Order: sequence, then C-alpha cells, then structure tokens
Amino acid sequence: MIPTLLGITFVTFMIMNFAPGDPISTRFKSAGTDAEAAASRDRLADAIRAKKKLLGMVREDRSILAWDAAPEPSRDGDPPQVAFSGRRGEDDAWLRALAQSPDGSLLAAGSDAKRVLLVDASGGRVRARLEGASSTITALSFSADGRRIIAGDGAGSVHAWDAASGAPSWEAQEGERPIRDLAALPEDRVALVSDDGRLCVLDASGHESACHVAHLGGARALVVSKDGRRAWTGGVDRRLLEWDVATLEILRTIHEGIAINDLALSPDASFVVAAGEDRSVTRIDLREGADPVVRELGAHSQAATAVALSPDASAAFSGGRDEIIRRFDLAGGTPAAQTTLAMGRVHGLAIGNDGATLWSVSESWRSVPVPQRYLAWLSRIARFDFDRSFKDDRPVVEKVGEALPVTMLLNGIAILLIYLIAVPLGVLAAARRGSTFDHASSVILFALYSVPAFWAGTLLIMTFSSERAWNVLPSNGLHASDAADLSYLSWLKDSLVHLVLPIIVFVYAGFASLSRYARTSMLESIGQDYVRTARAKGLPENVVLWKHAFRNSLITIVTLIGNLLPGLIGGSVIIESIFSIHGMGKLGFDSILARDYPVVMALTTLSALLTLLGILLSDVLYSVVDPRITHA
Repeated sequence: MIPTLLGITFVTFMIMNFAPGDPISTRFKSAGTDAEAAASRDRLADAIRAKKKLLGMVREDRSILAWDAAPEPSRDGDPPQVAFSGRRGEDDAWLRALAQSPDGSLLAAGSDAKRVLLVDASGGRVRARLEGASSTITALSFSADGRRIIAGDGAGSVHAWDAASGAPSWEAQEGERPIRDLAALPEDRVALVSDDGRLCVLDASGHESACHVAHLGGARALVVSKDGRRAWTGGVDRRLLEWDVATLEILRTIHEGIAINDLALSPDASFVVAAGEDRSVTRIDLREGADPVVRELGAHSQAATAVALSPDASAAFSGGRDEIIRRFDLAGGTPAAQTTLAMGRVHGLAIGNDGATLWSVSESWRSVPVPQRYLAWLSRIARFDFDRSFKDDRPVVEKVGEALPVTMLLNGIAILLIYLIAVPLGVLAAARRGSTFDHASSVILFALYSVPAFWAGTLLIMTFSSERAWNVLPSNGLHASDAADLSYLSWLKDSLVHLVLPIIVFVYAGFASLSRYARTSMLESIGQDYVRTARAKGLPENVVLWKHAFRNSLITIVTLIGNLLPGLIGGSVIIESIFSIHGMGKLGFDSILARDYPVVMALTTLSALLTLLGILLSDVLYSVVDPRITHA
C-alpha cells in the first residue's frame, strides 16, 4: 500500500506542477484604458504567484538582490543581460526601500515589518535590525558622514538610528500620510517629501524647521545637491520643481508632463533621470538659462518605479512594476541591457561606489527545486493540508469538510438499501433458478440498470416535482430554504422528503450488478457437496441457504465491499448536479471546470487512499467470513 500511495502522490504532484494551461490567467482581462489594463496585469501577476506559492513552486525571496552593473555580451542575437550575482541579507517581510552608506560598505533596507535591515555590502551579513518604526519603511537615507540612518514610514513618522550601535537617535511625527522620499542635508538636517504634497526640512534633533506644499496630489521623489543648497522634487501633478533649500522657495518649474515616481541626480547636478508612472525613463537637463533638454531613454511595459545612476553618470538603471531592471547607456541614449530574470515589482535601486554592483529591493520570488516541492507536498498530505482553493481562497479541507457529510449520508443510505434488497433477491433467484421469479427479476433489474441516471432523475423531477404533474416531492437540495426556522420534527420530515428522489436514483442502478453477483456466487455454493449433505440431513431449506450456502458465497460480496469506501466518499457528479446537492461529486465537478487544482488533487488523493483502505478491509474480511483464509 505504501509504495502505491507514494506513486499516487507523485502522479498528483506532477499534474499540479506541470499541467498545461493556467487556471488563473483567464479570469483577468485587460480593460480599455492603460490604467485599467495595468491594474489587471498587476492582479494577474499576483494571482499567478499565489497559485505557484500554493503549489510550492515558488517562495518569497525577501533579500537585497545583487546584479552585475556591466552588461554581459549578447549571445545568439539575444540582447545583453544585467546578470544576477547574489543575495545580501534576508528579512521576514518584503523590503520596500533601499539606501547605501557614503563609503559603500553598508546597505540599509526598510521592510513591511516596520524595521530597517542593516547589511554588509560585501559579505551580506546582517549587522543589525533597527526596530521602532510605526509602519512600513517607505524611504531611507544615510547622513553625509554615514554615521546615522534616517527612515520615513507609511504613517508619516521619521526615525533616526546610530549606524554603528543601532541605537535610536531621535524620531518625529511629520504628518499622517506616508513619507515617499528623503535625503540627508549638511549639519545633520533632513529633507523629505510625502503624500500630502509637502517638502519639509527637519533639523538635527528631528524638529520641523520649515515646510512648503510642493505638489498637489502628493510628492513622490526628492534629490538634493551635494552642497545641500538646491533640491528637485517630482510628484503626481506631473511637475519637476527646483527649490532653494534655505528658503524653501520654488525657483522654477523645470518640466511638466511626467508623473514622477523616482529621481536620480548626476554628481555634478547637471541633469536628473526620472522614473515615470507613464512607464517612461527620462533624462531631463537642469542647466539654467535655457529650455531644458528632455530625452526619453526608454520605457517599461508598466510604470517605472525606481531609478539609479552609475557613479560616473555614464549609465542609468531603472526598475518597474513589470519586474524588470533596465540599463541605459546615457551617451547613446538607448537601452543597453536588461534582466532576464523576473524579480518582482522593484521598489528601490542603488549602485556601489565602484559602479560594478547594482542593488535592488523588490517583491521577489525564488523558485523552489522540484525535489523540495515534492517533499513539501508529501508533508502536507501527511497532515491532510491541501492548501487553499484557487476559486475562493478557502482552505481545501474546509470545503471538503462541508461536502463530505452530505455525500456520506446519501451514499450510506443508498448502499444500505442496495444490500438489503439486492442480496436477498440474488439468493432467492439462485434458489429458484429457471423459475418465473428468476427470469422476471433478471429482466426488471437489467432494465433498471440500463436506464441512465440523468434521464431517470429528470423524469422523476418532471413527474413528482413539477406543477404540470404531481408536485408532491422537492427536488432542490436537501432542505427547504426556511429549514433553519423549523422545529426538530418538522426539520426531520423536511429532510426525509428531500431525500426521496435522490435516493431512488442512487439505488435503482445498483440492484442489477449486486444481485447478479450474489446469484452467481450462490449458484456455485449450492452445487457443492456440503450443501447436498445438509439437505440430506433433513435441514430446512432456509437453514441450508442462509447458514451453509450463503456464508460460503460471501467472498464475492466481501470483495465488492472493498470498492464501497471510495464510492461512499466520491459521490455522484450527475445526481448531485441534477438535484443541486452540494456534495463531493458536485465539488469535484465544479473544481475541474474551474481548474481548481488543489481541490481536484485533494479529492484524487483522498479517493486513492480510500481505495487502498477498501482493499485492505476486503482482505481482512476474507478471514472473517472464511476461517480457512488467514493473513500472516
């Protein structure tokens, strides 16, 4: 049994992991507008990942990802690649923000777990986890001397920690809206922008020194010159603004037309590269006294969310919701390379001081090796954990637990009636072989056996549950709609009345096969010498049939009992569908139509297990009905 069960689990595992088609993607269709289409693609990507996670194919990769900043040469005509080179640190929640220390030795990553992960850039060791934030970390920066880490969170708070010890320095409540970006200023001050559209400057102790409304609808990006005198902000209102940091006055509007998600400033502050909500990655000239030169470097298939510049400003890198990082050659103004590995929606980028390594944080997923998937699948089966349904995200065990009692009730009653009626019919037909009763019972039972269940069910509904005929029996479900308000006796009567038609359809077809098996087995027993001896002793015919012949003919009937367990649990797709009964058969049928793999494979595995248990039960019962059979 154990090798067989392992083989069945392996087959179901292979089907779940390598079956063609996708049960989720057809549920999401692109809408007419770009915004609606992008939202649909996001839902589709999330749904596909949820499916793969349920199947154990992927798991969350909550690390800082490292990439080779120099593109690999193209091969066989493929575009150059930004190659993946490793991981640095790992948290137990998604990382949402990223910053690098001025000397390039440390990386700081903010997570959904309301903490900052401090990681060695070279070895990847997690040096500290800085706690104390009140919400998801949404913005990060190091002070100019690298001694302090400043973070903004989704609740509008600003926090500072000592980079060496990890001890908190100060914190301030700047507002109630998420802080989207921040930058360190000289004299340990901090500039920040938030969803309320303001640009604010905080002093060294975290107190607000000045604020100004920057962008209607929310500010998303901020960069500051090295001397801290000028700042540039971008936001939802599609404007790129230049500020005087000392006075917080708007010096000029440099460009209009791009809803900016992130900005990267060149070392000499001569231009910025903007990541746009409209998918574009754009280089914008900051020179004064002339109209700025605006050049689109390229675009993502979805919104660009993060951007970074190499130290020598020769290349720009961008990441987006399309889960791709792109590299642009600023001299030529063309895309130079991109990642071929989808790493999830990119939230932050940073480049090492040597320009050789690119860092990213994203909603990344890691593929799980097939052997590990199978072992995890076996472990879940051993715990009867079949994950959650693709259709409604409910636990599979919960759905099976609701349908199983219904099917067991119907099949239990049907099997009891079948055995109580069919076995005596088979015995009497064998005892009266060749008689009118034998021939008549054979004709009637085989006629019933040939009637399709769907036809019989429909005919019964049209006859006994239709206003055009005898509307005396219900045919929808197992209870009336107001069953919960009935007294116990009324509820019991209502349940019994609802069971009549389904039970008739369940029972009638089972008479023929079982009665024929019983008849054939009895005929073989009746011809044996011990039966003739019993009759010669003058025993009554009933005693000869039921005590001597019937017991020795039970081997065949016991063999059939072994097939009852899977039938008892599996239910009937046709009958349950016709009578709108929410049992195992209908659950399996609906799950197949919806490609709800976890439910289908749970039912398949459960049926296989019950089949093996039924065979074992038959083997045990052999020794009960015939003492000559023993099991070592």
